[in-house]
Amino acid sequence: MILFWIAPSLVFAGNELAWEKELPFNTATIHYSIKGIEDGTETLFIRDNGRERATYRETVSNMMGMEMANRTIVFKTPEHIYTYDLEKKQGYKGVNPQKYMIEEYENLSAQEKGKVRENAGKMGTAYAEGMGGNIQQKAAKILGYDCDKVEIMGGSSTYLIHGTDVALKTEMNMMGMKLTMVAESVDKGKMDDKFFQHPVGITAEVDSQSDEMAKDMARQAIAMLKDPDNPENMPMSLMALPDTQAGMSDEDKEILQHVQQMMQDMKGKGPQ
Repeated sequence: MILFWIAPSLVFAGNELAWEKELPFNTATIHYSIKGIEDGTETLFIRDNGRERATYRETVSNMMGMEMANRTIVFKTPEHIYTYDLEKKQGYKGVNPQKYMIEEYENLSAQEKGKVRENAGKMGTAYAEGMGGNIQQKAAKILGYDCDKVEIMGGSSTYLIHGTDVALKTEMNMMGMKLTMVAESVDKGKMDDKFFQHPVGITAEVDSQSDEMAKDMARQAIAMLKDPDNPENMPMSLMALPDTQAGMSDEDKEILQHVQQMMQDMKGKGPQ
């Protein structure tokens, strides 16, 4: 999940940094249908203009003749990300990678901050191309929202509400695995607070290894934005991603994150 978080952060920053972007709604409930190697539904609850999010996912995965029920909840706040597997009765707590990005940015001088902002606006497309993909601004309109199309690793694409990280459609076709997730509705009304309450009886364990990875990647990402011509500042997440491993990783809720979660469930592993 962490590996692919930095890419959309850079791609959609523009002259504004990713955490400064405003959503077209303060609150929203988005219902998705999921078909392919997983069949089921996902519901994303957004409040405080996206600063707090809760994602409920219920699917049945089918691979190599094996079926498995999946029920997960992910809570995202500016400080932390909590992941709960209701089937396994397991929970994990990690620092929101964006928090580390903000901390690294705030430690810069005024001149360095200006350079980061300038390069963030320039590097989005180049970063996507480096991952074997491309970006089309306002490529489609879904449920009344202009959406940017992001294609990654050949055969996979996601449609994000223009200038944001909110996906309304995701299509994946990798290594024979197909998955489609499409938003069926967007309700901008206020939702019940109960959807942001953590499940009873499951303790979220601290995932310190993922926290360290997120901190290192945030440091690398800011360093790259300060000096993109220095090869030593290339994030390890980009250098270590051959095409054959593209579908095995996020976050945040996008396409590669969904694939990773399914594969983890099939293998009986906890989240990375």
